[in-house]
Amino acid sequence: PPLSPALLSPACASLSLQGALSALRLSQSPSCARLSRALIGCLAQHSPAHDQSPVLTSLQDPALSRLLEAAMSGLDPAGLRELFRDHLRGHLRGVASHRVANHGLQRLLDHAPEDVLREVLSELGPALEEPLARGHPGGVVALLGAARRHRPLQGEALRCLF
Repeated sequence: PPLSPALLSPACASLSLQGALSALRLSQSPSCARLSRALIGCLAQHSPAHDQSPVLTSLQDPALSRLLEAAMSGLDPAGLRELFRDHLRGHLRGVASHRVANHGLQRLLDHAPEDVLREVLSELGPALEEPLARGHPGGVVALLGAARRHRPLQGEALRCLF
C-alpha cells in the first residue's frame, strides 16, 4: 500500500520512519528496501518544483533530506540506480555544492554500486573544486571513500582530485 504524504510532515512521524528504516536495515529485512522505495515514491510526489525533481527539492529541505537519506541507506543496488538515474543524474554539481543536499549525495555514495559511482565520478569529477570552494567537502570525501571501496575507480578519482 502507498504511504500517505501526511507521514512526511510531522517531525515525530519522520523520526519514526527513520527509526523504522534503521531497525529494518539492521535486521537485514527485505522490508527495508520496500519501505525505502515507498518513501522515495512518496517524496517524488511531494511539493514538486516547476523545473526540478521533487526528490531534489526534498534533498534541499533540512527535515525531508534526513528521511530521504535514511531511505537511500535502505535501498538495494537496483533502487539506488533508479534513484540516481531518475532524479540525480545531471544535477550532481548543484547537489554537491548545496549545504543540505550534499549530505544526501554522501549517503548515495556510501551505498551505491560501482556502475552508479562510475557515473557520479564522470559527472562530478571534473568539478570537484566547486563544492570544496563553497566549504562542502563531504561529497568529495565520500566520493574518494567510495572509490577506495571500488578499486577500478581509484585511479580516475585521484586524477580528478589532483
